[in-house]
Amino acid sequence: MTRSFHHRTTLGAVCGIILFLLLSLYAFWSKSTVMGLCMAFCLIIVAERTLHSQYIISDGKLIVDNGRLSKRKVIEVGLIHSCRPMSSVFGLVRYLLITYGAAESMVSVQPQNEEAFIAALKIEMEAAQ
Repeated sequence: MTRSFHHRTTLGAVCGIILFLLLSLYAFWSKSTVMGLCMAFCLIIVAERTLHSQYIISDGKLIVDNGRLSKRKVIEVGLIHSCRPMSSVFGLVRYLLITYGAAESMVSVQPQNEEAFIAALKIEMEAAQ
């Protein structure tokens, strides 16, 4: 069974998009083309990661796709040790921290529906054993 979960859009990501947009517009307004292009590039990267990130659980694998401009991370579900909810920035940002592999590698995910993501991950982990 294949389950797909979309990335949660956070207040910080929206503020980042607005900030880079305003900085880009200001740099172009003040005729600083290089700075405007750098800010526009940062805007594209932040918007791409925010809008097109997704997490796919399928065939014993967890695929973490952070948009078109970054490389997919494929994790074998059988290698996952834990998936625990975490928070940072005074509790404003919530995410799931997944530890996997022999080297205790970590990846953080922010699915829209955390409970359904954890339940689907547990079902896939039980099927992998």
